[in-house]
Amino acid sequence: TNCLQFNKEVELDPGNSGASQSRAMVSELLAIKLLKEYAARDLTDALSFEFYPLQGQRQQTTSSANNVSDRSNPLASGAGRISCFEVAIRAQAKRFLAHPVVVQQLEAIWDGTIVFYSAADSLHRSPGYVHRLGAPAFRTPYGTNDNSFPQFDASEPGISILRRLATRYDPRDASLFKLSRLRVPRYRQVLSTLSFAVLLGLFLAVLQQRRLEITSLEIIFWLWSAGFMLDEVVGFNEQGFSLYLMSFWNLFDLGILLLLFCYYCMRIYGAVMPNKDKHAIADQAYDILSATAVFLFPRLFSVLDHYRYFSQLIIAFRIMASDLVAVFVLIVIACSGFFVSFTLSFGNNHSPASIAFSLFQIVMGFTPAAWSFWDEYNLLGRVILTLFLFICHFLVVTMLITVLTNSFTRIVQNSNQEHQFLFAVNTISMVK
Repeated sequence: TNCLQFNKEVELDPGNSGASQSRAMVSELLAIKLLKEYAARDLTDALSFEFYPLQGQRQQTTSSANNVSDRSNPLASGAGRISCFEVAIRAQAKRFLAHPVVVQQLEAIWDGTIVFYSAADSLHRSPGYVHRLGAPAFRTPYGTNDNSFPQFDASEPGISILRRLATRYDPRDASLFKLSRLRVPRYRQVLSTLSFAVLLGLFLAVLQQRRLEITSLEIIFWLWSAGFMLDEVVGFNEQGFSLYLMSFWNLFDLGILLLLFCYYCMRIYGAVMPNKDKHAIADQAYDILSATAVFLFPRLFSVLDHYRYFSQLIIAFRIMASDLVAVFVLIVIACSGFFVSFTLSFGNNHSPASIAFSLFQIVMGFTPAAWSFWDEYNLLGRVILTLFLFICHFLVVTMLITVLTNSFTRIVQNSNQEHQFLFAVNTISMVK
C-alpha cells in the first residue's frame, strides 16, 4: 500500500519524485522481506484476504469528527475491499509478484488448490455440516484487533460483510455441486476458450451466409455473442476499470463489443427499412461484422498467455504498440508543415486529399509518389520535397527502429518479472 501511495506521489509532487521512487522501492523490498515471516497458511491469508486500505486507523473522538458524514466511515459508505495481490498489481510491484513464494501462491490459486467463495458450496449441505466445517459468518479483519473497526450487525441495512475467504481445496470433499470450482482460473479459462471457439464458428457461419433476412442461425449467434458481451460487462464491473485494462486481451474484447453492438444496430435498423434500402444496410452490417475478425481470431489464442515465450511477445507487442502510436503522433506533427507547404504553394493544382495521400505513401516508403510531383515543382519545392524524403527515410525510420528495439530489449531483460506480472493479472482478475 505504501508503494502504491509513493508511486502516486511521484506524479503529484514532481519536485520530490526521486525520493518518492526510492521510498516505493524500499516499501516493495520490505514487503518481500516480510514474506519469510509467514507460514504457508498465514501467507495465504495475508496475500488473499480483502481488507480496507485504511483499516486499523484510530477513531476520531473530537466533536467535529462526530459531525462528519457517514461517508467517511468505510463500513457505512460501502468502500471497496482490496487484497494484497490487487494492491501489488496496481502498484506495479513486479519484483514482489515475481518472488518465488508469491508465485507459488498464485499458481495454487490458478490450479484451484486455493479457492475462494467456498460459501457457495454449502447449497447442497445441511447447516450442521457447514457449521462443522468452521466457515464463520464474520471474521476479524486480518492483522488488526477487535477494536480496529466498530462492531456492527450483519442485518443492518446498507452494510455488507461478504468477503472472499481463501480456503484449501480438499479432494476428499469433492462434489459435483461445488460451485466454487467454477471460479478456478484454470477451469474458467478452458470453458471461456471453448465458448469463444463456438462463437467464432457461429461468426464464420453467419458471415458465410450473408442472408438479407434475419435467420435462425443469426439469432443463435446473437444470443451467444450477447452472452459473451454480458460476461465482459460483469468482468468489468467486478475487476474495476484499472485492473480490467491491465489485461491485454480485454482491449480486444472492448473492440469486439463495440463492433458487435454496431452490427446489431445496423441489422435491426435494416429490418424495419423499406426493401430498396435493405440490401445496402445489410451489406454495411456484414462489413462491420467482418471487421470484427481483426479482434476475434487473435483473441482465441489468449490461452498461450501462460507460456513464458509467448507472454513475453504479448507484453512487448503492447508496449511497442503504444510507442508506435507516440511516434506516429510525432510524424503527423512533422508532416503538418510539409502538407500546408505542398498544398498552398509551388504552383500545385492537386487537392489537399491527394497531397495528404501522397505524403502518407512517402512516409510508408513508397517513393514513386514523390517523383510523380517532381516535374511540377520549382527549385524550392524540389528542395523541400527532398528534405521531406530524407526525414522520412532516415530520421523517422531510424527513430522508429530505435524506440521499438529499446522497448523490446527492456522487456527481455525483465522477462521473468513481466511474465509473472501478467500471470498475476490474469489470475486475480478471474477470482475477483
